[in-house]
Amino acid sequence: MNYDLNRIKYVIMNIMLKHKAVDHMHSMSCYEISSYEGQSKVSTIYKHIRILESYGLVKKGAKVERAYGYILTEEGIKVLPTISREEE
Repeated sequence: MNYDLNRIKYVIMNIMLKHKAVDHMHSMSCYEISSYEGQSKVSTIYKHIRILESYGLVKKGAKVERAYGYILTEEGIKVLPTISREEE
C-alpha cells in the first residue's frame, strides 16, 4: 500500500520504534512523543497519530495516565526505512 507519509510521521514512528513502543507495556502518549521530538506541539503529534492510526500503522495501546498510549503495528515497523530498524 502507498502511504502518504511526510517527515513528521516518519519521525513519530521512528521515536516509537526507538523506545520499543510495540506492545501495550511500552505504549507512548502524544505528550511523550512530543517531548522526544522537541519541536511539535502535542496537538500536532495527535493529528499525525490519528492519520497513522487510520492507515493501520499505529494503534491504541494502554492508557498513559489519562491519555491513550500508542504502539506501532507490524505494518508500521515494515514501512520504516531499514536504517531505522537497524538502529533499534
